[in-house]
Amino acid sequence: MKRAPVVVIGSNCFTGSHFVDALLEDPRNIVVGVSRSPEKGPLYLPYKARQGRDFQFHQIDLVRQAGALQALLDELQPAVVIHVAALSEVTLSNFRPAEYFQTNTLGVVTLCDFLRTRPYLKRYVHISSAEVYGPCERPVSESEPFRPSTPYAVSKAAADLYLATLVKNFGFPAVTIRSTNVYGRRQQLYKIIPRTVIAIKEGRKVQLHGGGKAIKSFVHIRDVVRGGLEAMRVGKPGDVYHFSDSKDQTTADVVRRIARRMGRRFEEIAEPARERLGEDSRYDLDCSKAKAELGWSPEVSLDQGIQEVIDWIEASWEEICAEPLAYVHKP
Repeated sequence: MKRAPVVVIGSNCFTGSHFVDALLEDPRNIVVGVSRSPEKGPLYLPYKARQGRDFQFHQIDLVRQAGALQALLDELQPAVVIHVAALSEVTLSNFRPAEYFQTNTLGVVTLCDFLRTRPYLKRYVHISSAEVYGPCERPVSESEPFRPSTPYAVSKAAADLYLATLVKNFGFPAVTIRSTNVYGRRQQLYKIIPRTVIAIKEGRKVQLHGGGKAIKSFVHIRDVVRGGLEAMRVGKPGDVYHFSDSKDQTTADVVRRIARRMGRRFEEIAEPARERLGEDSRYDLDCSKAKAELGWSPEVSLDQGIQEVIDWIEASWEEICAEPLAYVHKP
């Protein structure tokens, strides 16, 4: 008898594709991916390199095709659903807030109201965001009050609060993950680390919002996925876990590291730009709960992770040159 599959909703996105890849490391796992867009190629999807993988993909829109998604879930009867799908380009949420609430809030509400009635579900893993806390001047715990600064952050906070009611009222088996700035190979090309590498290779300057003064804590995608899968295995309903690196960096610091590795001076390749609307000055997450309960700590250093991104872009340069380098919104 086949094991119940794990369904990853948002399998085409950066974090979702790495969850799929990590799950497929265990040949016993059956993994099903769902995304509203067609399945991408190996430039962005790490699991494409795996031979003999037990994976299938379904193109279904979480919001517009909720009925089709529910029918698929009843057919598959997954023991675990990992929900990564979200609109996440923060600045745009100020100008298209309804779309963000439809996907990030209503999509979660519709899905989880359905899943709470399904006896086959044993665990729901929800990927949230550090942005629900707003600016953090000190390390914040999982119980910190929400102070979102953008419609994106509000839409994520609203979904988190709804999940908390499902846990309290119905014992819904949800665990929630909140991370700071996640990065790694195969990330969207408009994100700051790949964008900087590409700009340097093309001889262009990197625009730094607000001069790059915002303090970030970058955490590698493999570290986030490793922690998320451990939370899936041992977390209790209602648990929230933080994954972050305690070594704070400004955006300018990170660009400086990249420039140094590529043999350039920061002053040659960076220029200030207008501050992003609603950008928080700092994110600082207390990860002591994840360390104590999951035995988690970040393993990939920022320098190692940056070099991996540089190597990926170098090896994939022809393909990357044919890709759009700016965010392309799909309503």
